[in-house]
Amino acid sequence: MSLKGRTAEATLRVPRLTAEAASVSAAPDFPAAVPRSRLSGLMELAAARALRPALRDGESSITLSLEITHALSGPAHGNLRAVATHQGVNGRVHRFLAHVFDESGLIASGEIARAVVADRHIAGLARRSLGRVSMLLGV
Repeated sequence: MSLKGRTAEATLRVPRLTAEAASVSAAPDFPAAVPRSRLSGLMELAAARALRPALRDGESSITLSLEITHALSGPAHGNLRAVATHQGVNGRVHRFLAHVFDESGLIASGEIARAVVADRHIAGLARRSLGRVSMLLGV
């Protein structure tokens, strides 16, 4: 099944920030904006939805890389909509181009690489890591 050009969407409601809320939530030189984690999650969800029809029973997909470019410097509000478009595949790695829009237009773009993996492989990794302290937790 060719996914080239296939698109999928994901949406998120972001409350409108008042001037007071924006000044409390951000330092003067750090404007209130949609957190990068929300943008990345929304882009990843849209890409995962676009890839879903190509997955077989017992398969999932995971994000290998995500590069985000912000196009909006101020706060976004209203409904955010991410649209991911399948760009191509190399083996088990699928590449997507994603754009996030708010009511005023484009706020961010991203390139995503997602790998198709067997669910049993993920479960095996989780079992092997049980009880081990992550090296990243010592930061």
